[in-house]
Amino acid sequence: MTNEFSNSVILPDDLPVVKTPEFNPIDRKYLRLIYIRQLIFLIFMASAVVGFIIVAGEKAPNILPWIFGGTVALLFCFSFIITWLSFPYRGYLVREKDIAYKRGLIKFQLTSIPFSRIQHVELIQGVLAKKMNLASIKVYTAGGSSDDLQIPGLPIEKARQIREFLTGKISSDE
Repeated sequence: MTNEFSNSVILPDDLPVVKTPEFNPIDRKYLRLIYIRQLIFLIFMASAVVGFIIVAGEKAPNILPWIFGGTVALLFCFSFIITWLSFPYRGYLVREKDIAYKRGLIKFQLTSIPFSRIQHVELIQGVLAKKMNLASIKVYTAGGSSDDLQIPGLPIEKARQIREFLTGKISSDE
């Protein structure tokens, strides 16, 4: 008995048409949270520049602090603009059989995880997120050493609903 091996070519025109679903936007308060984090980092970097100036004193050329300070300010402005432009490209989607998260302006990334692969789900709230009533959902899959999907910037109640829904899905599959 011989089995004939077949691996026919499927042309791009023969692929099924996929309807692009509407993703749920991330809460706008999360944008403020990102900016606060960036501002804290800017303060840290500015302190490092000031510390360098104090330690170097007369030994460093007068132009060096301006170069460091200008570089930090330029990077902060660039980060601020990229964050603002890329924020509308963030979104999540819970479907019948999977959960997905998309993001990215320069590098687009879409991650989708079927419920059957989910091992456990975490709800995370940092100090700033707690003050803003925001949370993140982390979804872990089998064999992964870290979170495979993270959806940040969710209102706390929505994050709890998603976590409970996913936990119910993985419990019913067992």
